[in-house]
This record gives sequence, C-alpha cells and structure tokens, in this order.
Amino acid sequence: MIRQMHSSFLFAALVASLAVSPAEAKPAEQKKAMTKLEAATSLAPMLARVLPGVVSVLIEGQRNKPVTIEAAGSSGSAPIVPTPVVEPFQSGGSGVIVDAAKGIIITNQHVIVDATSIHVQLSDGRVTEAKLVGADVGTDVAVLQIPLKGLTAVPFGDSDRLRIGDFIAAVGNPFGLEGSASQGIVSALMRSDIGYEVFEDFIQIDAAVNPGNSGGALVDIEGRLVGINTATGAQKLRTQGIAFAIPVNMARAVADELIKTGTFRRGVLGFLTENLNFEMAQQMNLTITRGAAVKSVFPNTPAAEAGVKKGDVIVAIAGKPVRGHSDYVARVSSTPIGQKLKVELVGTGGKRELTLTVSDVMVSPMAEVPPMGVKGLDGLSLGAMLPGFKSFGFVQGARVLNVGDGVVASSGLKVDDVITKVDMSIVRTPQDFFDTTNAKMGRYRLEVFRDGRTFWIWLTA
Repeated sequence: MIRQMHSSFLFAALVASLAVSPAEAKPAEQKKAMTKLEAATSLAPMLARVLPGVVSVLIEGQRNKPVTIEAAGSSGSAPIVPTPVVEPFQSGGSGVIVDAAKGIIITNQHVIVDATSIHVQLSDGRVTEAKLVGADVGTDVAVLQIPLKGLTAVPFGDSDRLRIGDFIAAVGNPFGLEGSASQGIVSALMRSDIGYEVFEDFIQIDAAVNPGNSGGALVDIEGRLVGINTATGAQKLRTQGIAFAIPVNMARAVADELIKTGTFRRGVLGFLTENLNFEMAQQMNLTITRGAAVKSVFPNTPAAEAGVKKGDVIVAIAGKPVRGHSDYVARVSSTPIGQKLKVELVGTGGKRELTLTVSDVMVSPMAEVPPMGVKGLDGLSLGAMLPGFKSFGFVQGARVLNVGDGVVASSGLKVDDVITKVDMSIVRTPQDFFDTTNAKMGRYRLEVFRDGRTFWIWLTA
C-alpha cells in the first residue's frame, strides 16, 4: 500500500511538472516529456534493453546416482564399491550475455553440471551450441561462449554500491517461460550460511525467482547487471518471498579467471579463523562482538610474515565487513591468487590495517580425533577443508586424515574422503561430525564425497 501511494504521488507530481498548454507544446517536447513519464512509471524501457541479453540454457547430460559401499566381510575381503549407476537427464536455466563481441555468457555452475550437451536460445529465437569455457563449483559460477554475431550484452553494474531497499528486477526463464521479469527490492546483503554454495555472499531479494531463473540477470533500475539469480528460499528455507543472487562483482572476478585459465584456483592469506563470540570478546576486552577470530596462523604465509597473532580479530576485508568465519572464507576464496587485499584487524594493540597478497601456499590441517566415549570410531581422525586439498572448493565437510585398521577402515571410508552428512545432518567441520555421531545409537549413514562422486557408507555406534 505504501509503495502504491508513493508511485501514485510520483506519477502525479511528474505529470504536473511536465504539464504545458497546447499552444506551448511542441512535438519534440511532448515526445521527450512522455519518455520521461514512461521511464518513471514503467520498467518496460529498461527491460526492453535487458531482455535481448538474457538467454535460455538448454542441457542434456548424465549423472551418477549415489551408491552404497559394502563393508568388508569377516573373511578380510576388501570393501566393495558398486559400479556407478548413470541416469540421463534434461534440464534448463538462464544465462546473461556480458560480452557481445566474444559471445561470453555467465550462468550458474549448477545449471550446466554433468552436461554432455549445452545449447543456448536467444530472445530472437536463434539456437546454437555453446562451449563451456570454465566452471567454479565453490561460487556456482560458469562461463559459456557462443559463436553468434549481432548479440546484445547486459552492461555491468557495481554490486558493492547496492543498498537495502534499492529497486531491482530479476530476468530469466522460469519453468521455461522465456523472457520473464519480476521486480522487487534488495532485502539484505552479504547473506552467508544459507547452505546453497561452498562460498556464499548472497544478495537477498524479494523478487520472484523460480526454477529456470538460475543463471539469469539481476539488474538495477538502470538495467545494469548487479547479480546472477541463483536460488529461491523455498528450496532450503521452505519459505516464499525470499531469493538469492550472487553479487556481480564476485561473479565477474571468478568469470575473468575462468576465461583466462579455465579454472579458478584458490589461495590463502594464512589465517585459520572462527566466529568471534561474546565470551571471547570479553576476555580480550573488545567492544565488538562480530568478526573472524584468528585461531592460528600458518607458517610461511603472508599473515605470518605480517606478524598477525592468534587472538587478533578480522573485522573487514577490502572495505567490506567480516561478521564471522564464513564471511572471511568467502572474501578470500573469491579473490584470485596474486591479488592484494586490505585486511582490518582488531587486537590488544588496537585496530590496524594490513595489505596481504592471496598466495598459492599449501596448508595442512590439524588432526582432530573423536572425544572420549564415542563408540565405533577408533583410529579415525579428521581435519578442516583447507586450500591445496583437491576437494577444497567443491564441497563443505570434514576431511578424512586417517581411518586406522579397525571397523572404520573396513566400512569403506578412505583417507581424503570428505564427510558431508551424517544421516540427514549436514557436516561442515570435524566438530560437526563428532557432535552428531556422539548422539547416535545403532547404525547411521555417512554421505561421502570422493573424486567427484557421492557415496554412502554405514557405521555403527
């Protein structure tokens, strides 16, 4: 109702300001006045510019179904890994042309995952096969290229300039209904820990986003690309009126690397962090209660060379607030190796600012073992997911460092597997795994990521 009253007031005021007598009106002035009026009361002129730059992405592919590993028998036989079951599929999504001359399209990685054939359909009806330039699972960004001419690109905006309350429009092809647009506002910024991607820094919007919108354009009131529509709240939060988009600045940084090298390699600054809590802040005599507290500093890294200590708290990176561990990881993990970042820290010596370079350094996790009293996990040790590990950036979970030679090993679990779930409980850290299994009685199922495939393994408490 408030928005309706505001629009009516704006309309009336604009009509009054543009009003001229018939004698004074000239055709050119009338046309100019009507153009201003249309721009103020309709998104049609803006969308007419954007829609040719939003495409349908058509997928055919094959995916492996999860399979259950059979534990080793009492005779000492090895665990049995069944032959993968492959199922064909067809799906679709959206994409945004960002470079008309080169035919470059940005979409979501989950739109094209497991694709064996990718085709793109333009708003003018033309259809062509697309080449996959590169994809990044961690940020859910993929880049396609098509060979057609006469394309229209959507101009880049600046997602760092977005504010809560800014008007936006989501453009895509929900349920295959091409050229669909919905409007709304920016509801929140820097949303993380939603559970869609490995590294999250979402724009939250209230515009309608549905299956098929993924990979489409989120544009501001001027038609500039400010985000890539990615998910609806109905999938994880079981609610309507909430949707999420990847900020275009993040998508663009990842896409540029994919275009250059075909992949996005992740580096480190050298911190291992955790969420700052009230008790920690009190112990350190800090006046803040949000930030990423430094648990440890890895040797021979930019952080170590800069003299950062355990207990320092990261409060901002590149001028953007860091509210906790997830924010820190998302900022660094979406920054290419070799790029410098300004890092603001608070510690016992007050606030300071460092400029650190994201570096290609291998870091090894510390082994964590089950607490006393947890049954059935003898010999198991887990570690955090850190840069340099082959599965870092593909999934979140607990990395298996050792399985011993008992029941854990005979279950089929292997070193460098990543445990992502215990039954239906999500695992993101070793502590998550131990907390969940500590409450289990009887058999429970692990969901495990191994070499790009998902397996199920049974353990008994």
